Amino acid sequence: MIRPFGLNDIGLLLGLQRSSAALAIEHILTHPQAPLWIALTAPWPWAGIGVATYVLKEQQQDLQLVGFIQLMQRSARPEADVLHLGPAFSMADHGGQPAAARQADQGIWERLLAHCAPAAASHGLQRVFASIPDGGPEEACLKEAAFSLYTREIIYRLAVAPGVREGQTFGWLPAAPPAGFRPQAPQDSWALQRLYTRATPRLVQQAEGALTGEVGSPPLSWWEPDRWTGWVWEPAGEVRGAVQVHLGRAGHWLRVWGVNTLTPRELRGLIAEGLRAIAQATAGRRPLPVYATQRDYEMGLAGGLTGFGFAPYMDRARFVRHVGAVVRQTSSAKLPAIEVRSVLTQSTPGAGEAPARRQP
Repeated sequence: MIRPFGLNDIGLLLGLQRSSAALAIEHILTHPQAPLWIALTAPWPWAGIGVATYVLKEQQQDLQLVGFIQLMQRSARPEADVLHLGPAFSMADHGGQPAAARQADQGIWERLLAHCAPAAASHGLQRVFASIPDGGPEEACLKEAAFSLYTREIIYRLAVAPGVREGQTFGWLPAAPPAGFRPQAPQDSWALQRLYTRATPRLVQQAEGALTGEVGSPPLSWWEPDRWTGWVWEPAGEVRGAVQVHLGRAGHWLRVWGVNTLTPRELRGLIAEGLRAIAQATAGRRPLPVYATQRDYEMGLAGGLTGFGFAPYMDRARFVRHVGAVVRQTSSAKLPAIEVRSVLTQSTPGAGEAPARRQP
């Protein structure tokens, strides 16, 4: 039986959270939180911060199926990410029986993933996203639950963010942005959408909801939107590229836009500007790692990242399930037609009597 998380499930979630898999990698690397803590801060599914936690506890013959799934709605978008799902494949223990463990894990994952889709749709959401290790056993479960692969990516990591001392950045970072760079402004929305469209395959745009005309498309900064800052590269009055940085509690994120239309020199300039922005914003704080994403269609970004000391950290695969939204509306029901026949009274009217009337 699958049900929403309740206070009587605290022990269950406490036992499973250490063996759970993280399926929203950006959240885990920048703002890690224990699934139990997240569930306790959002006791009602999808209310408040937009988190929903569902638990599975069921006995099947000699095997007990126990698991949970946790989702978070994206800010101002009809979408949600799978934050955690447990138990993870490599962490389950079923009496030392690998085949039984794998079969049980697969059953738990498929049931929980299948349950979350209509649950999200009933709250007006249209898509559910999940990120898993590329080539892992989780892929078969996602596909069985009607999730579709739409891109692969490599996450790069810079072990320590650059620092700032007395207003000057260390090493190869410029102390001030070169000509052509300026802070991102609200009026750049249309130019950023054009960058996204030119550099992103149509399949990915469709998967990410950028072709639906929704508010907030394209999803340039969909998690913790208030913690993003950006710079645009605008030579000769035309926005040709952009870099956005997210400052997190456990790490920072750097994202470059317009990769496929930029020269290697312009890419290096955008990466340097993003790192300079992180250095200035975190001056005097404990240094944290910086992460950056290179998707499989973003050619040339890897060379720019490794030139600044980034190294490949993990390979991921991104999946989406389009769930649609449940729309409740009243409709008028047609009643069956009532046949009406006229019956003429056969009696002959007497003196002083009115003529007989037709009776229905």
